[in-house]
Amino acid sequence: MATDSVRVASHDGDELDAHLVVPERGAGPGIVLLHEAGGITGYVRGVADRLAELNYVTLVPDLFWRIERNVDLQNDKDMTRALELIRQFDPHAGVRDVAAALSWMRARPEVDGLVGVVGFCFGGGLTYGVACELDPACAVAYYGVGVDLLAERIDEVTCPMLLQYGGTDVFIPPESLERLHIAAGAKPNIEVEVYDGAGHAFDNPYAEWHAPEVASRAWDRTAAFLAAHLAA
Repeated sequence: MATDSVRVASHDGDELDAHLVVPERGAGPGIVLLHEAGGITGYVRGVADRLAELNYVTLVPDLFWRIERNVDLQNDKDMTRALELIRQFDPHAGVRDVAAALSWMRARPEVDGLVGVVGFCFGGGLTYGVACELDPACAVAYYGVGVDLLAERIDEVTCPMLLQYGGTDVFIPPESLERLHIAAGAKPNIEVEVYDGAGHAFDNPYAEWHAPEVASRAWDRTAAFLAAHLAA
């Protein structure tokens, strides 16, 4: 794999930082990976590597760049700063930044297929807006907050979408997941998977809720979903 730090032109004339990973074969379909509340951490770069191992060219845009560039809170056990960043974050500008990242990826010579979006936690919530307002080839969201809003806007999602949650996620009430299940029930393009006994951030080995067995099952589900919808 090859990694690089790149700049992506924003819609308003500036540039945002991003982490790019190209698979060993040098090309593949594209994925825009939306990071957790901690920014582009070592964990998130590891997820990008895992996607590249599946032969996807993966771009991780710095979503907090308008507030503070290159945030990395992986080793900060006090998440107060992350919550401050989320409070200052403009989701509408964030969706436009993802639109710029999608356009950038589609123009890259290494990207020889479609481009999808994958998001975790904070980035999983932003994935909802991206799926509603933009045109990714597909979208995968891990334990994104804002489930009630997604349930209200579910008819706006036209791309294939996979939503994965822990059944005991303290940030997503069971009644919200039930509402989402009902809303998505008539949408053949949307799949919802809830893992019993798993909490928030179950994929992240640095999180207190990490559940390796569930993470492995969810990753296999993600890999199969991406393979089905991002063929070159």
